[in-house]
Amino acid sequence: MAAAAGTGPGGRTPVAERLDRAPRRAPWPLAAVAALALALILGPVAALGLRVPWAGLPGILAEPGTVAMLRLSLAAAVQSTLLAVAAGVPLAVTLAGARGGARLARFLVLLPLAMPPVVAGMALTAALGTRGVAAPVLDALGLEFAFAFPGVVLSHVFISLPFVVIAVDSALRQLDPEIPDSAAGVGMSRAAVLTRVTLPAVAPAVASGAGLAFARSLGEFGTTLTFAGSMPGVTRTMPLGIYLERELDQDRAYALAAVLIAVAVAAIAAAAAPALLRRTPAPVARVAGAIDVARMRELTRPTAPPVAVTVGAGAAATVFAAGATTALVGPNGSGKSTLAGLIAGRLRGGRIRVGDTVVDAPGVFVPARRRGVVLLTQAAGLPRTATVASAVAMATGDRALARELLAAAGLAELAEVRVPALSGGQAAQVALVRALGARPGVLILDEPLAAVDADSTRQWHRLLAAAAADRTTLLVTHDPVEVAGLCSAAVVLEAGEIVARLSPDELSAAPPTRFAAELMGLNRLTGTIVEVRPGADGAGEVLVDCAGTVLRGGLSGGRPAPAPGDPAMVTWAPSAGSLERVDDAAGDRGGADPEEGPGLAGTVARLRGAPGDGAVAAVVAVGEAEITVAVPTAEAIARRLRVGAPVRCQLPPGRVSVHPAG
Repeated sequence: MAAAAGTGPGGRTPVAERLDRAPRRAPWPLAAVAALALALILGPVAALGLRVPWAGLPGILAEPGTVAMLRLSLAAAVQSTLLAVAAGVPLAVTLAGARGGARLARFLVLLPLAMPPVVAGMALTAALGTRGVAAPVLDALGLEFAFAFPGVVLSHVFISLPFVVIAVDSALRQLDPEIPDSAAGVGMSRAAVLTRVTLPAVAPAVASGAGLAFARSLGEFGTTLTFAGSMPGVTRTMPLGIYLERELDQDRAYALAAVLIAVAVAAIAAAAAPALLRRTPAPVARVAGAIDVARMRELTRPTAPPVAVTVGAGAAATVFAAGATTALVGPNGSGKSTLAGLIAGRLRGGRIRVGDTVVDAPGVFVPARRRGVVLLTQAAGLPRTATVASAVAMATGDRALARELLAAAGLAELAEVRVPALSGGQAAQVALVRALGARPGVLILDEPLAAVDADSTRQWHRLLAAAAADRTTLLVTHDPVEVAGLCSAAVVLEAGEIVARLSPDELSAAPPTRFAAELMGLNRLTGTIVEVRPGADGAGEVLVDCAGTVLRGGLSGGRPAPAPGDPAMVTWAPSAGSLERVDDAAGDRGGADPEEGPGLAGTVARLRGAPGDGAVAAVVAVGEAEITVAVPTAEAIARRLRVGAPVRCQLPPGRVSVHPAG
């Protein structure tokens, strides 16, 4: 067959020859203001450059006084920057993890930037001067700051410290919390998380803060002059020398200013280089191999027997069985992720017991890294500064074992790939390998395979099914196939509460909530029993009043006999009913006579369909509830089903099930 017109060799057309992100230009008024702002910064600097006596600059630099001032300024800037980083990074890390008082502390850190330099110098004098508050202690220790070089360094630290704190604190607050949380979850200590995950992630911010602190130290004037004075060769820095020279020889002052600007620009450029040179590699398509289920199970089997997880206390407690997979089912906002976070130790405030150990209760809290519980969410949480093998090795503690795990998972080709170069699906699979590599006794999976292709998902499902007995697994899912195929129980949540724990068969037969019914492909209404018609062998028929419409359903044998007035739940499949469009005149019939067949009157709220299904799912609003009716596409067109159309759903009694409510 000939290639299609316009295609490349072999009938294929390249999508693009070169990929680049489309430009996002600012509106012209903003661009004009931006140009003025840039001119305001660069204009004075350029004007200063015109006044510098460039021909005499080498001679000025060679003078002993200039050399002494430059050496003293550089020494003070280097020492103060090192001290600012040494103090500022721990302060920023502490602020990032603080709760109460963190906002006030951040405000107080900014004070040196808001204080006039002379006032800052007076504050240091009041605290550390020869007659300051701390003078007796300093005298006893033989320390002297006022009018001495250490005072210059201290003045610079006082002024430059906020630059480091602000830069690092801002980077820490932008860091995806899933990254350090997942590291702690796989068992890494706080020190290991800090040194191997957190600090490498914010290293460019540390460098930027250090560069700003160094540049600010070079230009510090008022605080230094007030606290340390201007003694030649002792405390006279370049800014102090420039201030004095401008009264005596402006050409020399301009020359010294040019030197100071050049050093500051070089410092800022050096500090910004790591961030500017860092490139995020584009994800590359790679074919994953097959998962060796037996080998993966062997490598990831926990060393201790699985344990149960108990949530709550007393009669209201819910137990997640040991060595089994339990589904967590509920709509968005029902509390599934909150429950997972409480069990994993990312949140506190519940009553949680893992095995015989109480890990969360009033007065008791066991950190995540000590629980033996690993939580894996849709966010992979892999350290972006690591390779795949090193990220997995953080959980296993053994790089060779990490490579063996990746090979068993069919991901050996990714071992030396850096995390930012992974696609979403690749990162999700690597994160699952990492979670299993920690060999947790309890594994919580919060839809981690959402970004994984169907074939790989099936392979991971086979592994999870084969290894279900090795550990206690909690699976947050919106997929009925996962509930039926992977789970031995389901816990249903609604409005932040656990409302039921039941088997998948029970969930499918009698879903306790509307969401659970939709998940299992059923309609669900609640009402009150108005009549019971017993049948042979305990089977019979029950009439239930659902918002003014009487529905008839079957009563299976073996169930407790209901009585009129009891609450009941009615369920049926969307394909069980038929839908008719009715006009306004016919719409006042109310509920159909139960002897003629029940009917539910409502209006079409929305229509759904899938290509190839040959049917339309009509969602019908019935009072405050909604039901779904599957209607053949041709029939939906013939009956003019539209959003807002009045309709009536007919339900054959033999297709409706009645269950006791509560």
